[in-house]
Amino acid sequence: MATITKKGLDLQEEDFYFKKIIFKNGQQYGLRFATPKDAPNISSLFKESYGYKYPYPYVYDIELLKNDISKPNKFWVLSDLLENNITVGCALVDKERYIAHAGSLMIKKDFRRKGITTNLAAAGLLTVTKMPQFKEVLRLNTEVRAPLTKVQTSAQTAGAIPYGIIPSHITLVDNRDFNFDDNHPCSHQNEEFSTVHFSMIFRTLWKKRDRNVFLLDNDDLIFLYEYIKSQTKQMNNDTITLKKDKKNKGYELYGVSKDYYLAHVKLFGYIKEKSLNNLIKINKNWRIIIWKIPTTENGISSMTLALKKGFKVVGYDIGFSNVNWTLFDSIIFAYYPNGNWNLSDVNCIDTIKPLFNMIKQQFIP
Repeated sequence: MATITKKGLDLQEEDFYFKKIIFKNGQQYGLRFATPKDAPNISSLFKESYGYKYPYPYVYDIELLKNDISKPNKFWVLSDLLENNITVGCALVDKERYIAHAGSLMIKKDFRRKGITTNLAAAGLLTVTKMPQFKEVLRLNTEVRAPLTKVQTSAQTAGAIPYGIIPSHITLVDNRDFNFDDNHPCSHQNEEFSTVHFSMIFRTLWKKRDRNVFLLDNDDLIFLYEYIKSQTKQMNNDTITLKKDKKNKGYELYGVSKDYYLAHVKLFGYIKEKSLNNLIKINKNWRIIIWKIPTTENGISSMTLALKKGFKVVGYDIGFSNVNWTLFDSIIFAYYPNGNWNLSDVNCIDTIKPLFNMIKQQFIP
């Protein structure tokens, strides 16, 4: 089978499809990497699926989209119907250090509800992650809108582990005229959707992951860890240590990032109470504050603090925290400064329901 390399997009062998799939009806589809000339087709897929409400407006600007397609760590994957070379779908896989993220899955309306989306998504994930371009990637993450059970099934079929559910995580709004400044996110007043988070964990990550897991002695945290452990035999040799909070002042070493379009603040690491109070105060206009706390002994006081301040336990991130290439798991906490969250849109497949029920009960008044 011919392939196409991202660097230079050099044509090899007879064509440039790195994967071909034949469906039962005889239709044949080819998966390939996009080139800048595909930008108009990709943009039209977004317009057909979202109108102008996709939160990242660069997909509607052809020149900005061409630039994005050309970036070395961005892999836009297209699906063509080979009988007439029509592009019927797209997805984006981007790399950041040792983590890749798959998203922006679009299928033309005329090709939906025919099993195409599920099969192409699974085939694309499995094929792309085995390519040389991803040899340094240790895991592949993706988020699925909570009502889409077929896509959830597709992610699990590809070998991904469901590791979290975040209420009201994404929002659909026209951001084309939005200009942000230092601490003013987009003011969202449109549809919001919860997301189910999946991760495909590669063998090298398990080798680099620290198997010593420290957790606050808390029922939700214990349940969450055991749920994730039940999804993979790789955690069977973990050493789990449960601790009560020592009621000390804690340890502090953290980072902050912001997504202005989705109005997310992301915290990483260990934070003391005074700093956390200040972070909550200055980010009171943001929709969600997501805090990932490493499952280390230093993380115990931060886990205690997160629960004390009203953060909810929404996920368990395998091997997320990197300290000199020793990888530690992280607990994912979520805080809603304005109290606006919604879980009514969640429709899980059976294997995810225990995770959803644990998260849902925290939000019940």
